[in-house]
Amino acid sequence: MPHNRNRIFIRVLLLLTLFCSFTFQQSQVKQKKIEQEQKKKNKALEKQYNQAVKRHNNMQSKETKTRMKRTKKESKKLTPIHP
Repeated sequence: MPHNRNRIFIRVLLLLTLFCSFTFQQSQVKQKKIEQEQKKKNKALEKQYNQAVKRHNNMQSKETKTRMKRTKKESKKLTPIHP
């Protein structure tokens, strides 16, 4: 009888191990899918942002565009370079 209990215990332990392994693999697959969807969403949001900036810049007068360019150049000169 104790010999049978050991076999049953080993089988249950084996099944539990297989189940945990399968569940872990499934969670990794889901996590990877979520990360890919997040990357797509971020890429789309960045594209929308860039389009909005471009629209904004195109609506500006010539004088404003010139000042914006000058300000951009000056800010690059004044910004310290970090290693």
